Amino acid sequence: MSQRIVPLALLTALAVAGCSSDGYYYDRNSEYGDASIAPPLELPATRNAADYQDSMPVPQASSDFLASEDFEAPRPQPLATSEQGEREFVALRQSGDARWLAVNAAPAAVWTRLQSFARDQGLDVQNIDAGKGEITTSQGVISVSQGLRSDASEVRCQQGAGVSGSCLNALRGYLSASSSDSGVSLAAQSLSRDDRVRLEGRDGTWQVDLALDTERSWAELLYQLQKNFNTEYQKLTDQNRSKGEFMVDYIPREDRDGGWLGIGGDGDPLPMVLTLRGEDDHTLVTAHRADGEDTSPALARELLDAVASTLR
Repeated sequence: MSQRIVPLALLTALAVAGCSSDGYYYDRNSEYGDASIAPPLELPATRNAADYQDSMPVPQASSDFLASEDFEAPRPQPLATSEQGEREFVALRQSGDARWLAVNAAPAAVWTRLQSFARDQGLDVQNIDAGKGEITTSQGVISVSQGLRSDASEVRCQQGAGVSGSCLNALRGYLSASSSDSGVSLAAQSLSRDDRVRLEGRDGTWQVDLALDTERSWAELLYQLQKNFNTEYQKLTDQNRSKGEFMVDYIPREDRDGGWLGIGGDGDPLPMVLTLRGEDDHTLVTAHRADGEDTSPALARELLDAVASTLR
């Protein structure tokens, strides 16, 4: 063997070894499946626990749901159409005497626009608090907070104990005109909150947990149901604000299109009731059949999943 061939053969052997399961490129695909549960490692008091993490982290579950052996995973929600997927950048929300703007951008992005608004309008700014998302002027307080979706914000104009309608109208036009701006404030990053909409299973029942009070949850859910529950499969039919109820007609996915080959047409819609209930500073949404018949967990989960998808 020539001297030129020997180095080439060695390099080839090393490359092949590196591609094997025991070689340089370590394959971890089976580790989750083969791993055994072990107690967490106890660190010395001199160590900072924040600097360490599990080698194979598992996200914390927000549900006590355990699948049975015959459990069939629900099909994913269909992608929104282009018409449904387009959200207004700024929209007015109202519940009782309360009014605010729902903005389709994260609070850190809206904060920079609010500062520009105050400057361009020549407002007498007395205090700016990025941590609270508040701009205090001699006329009132302009504030931004996290909306229900992770990429949404709520903007308010307070004048004394009431709402400044003229400020909201001016802000609505200003924010709409600046929808293409992409600036983000690092100082206002703490205003953002994730995981605002959670579908949970508790004690055999399903519910949607909204990280908003009932007034704001009602206004947002009403807007989204009017916009998205308007098809032959899911339709908002009525509402009762005093009871915190929305009435919808819903056809389960397994009954749509007549089943296999589309024979027989769609099933009859089921009258369903969505009920909102406040719990601390959150709102819980549950679903049950309006005719008094037992509501299967699978049906409640499917409908609530469709509701939650409009809010994410």
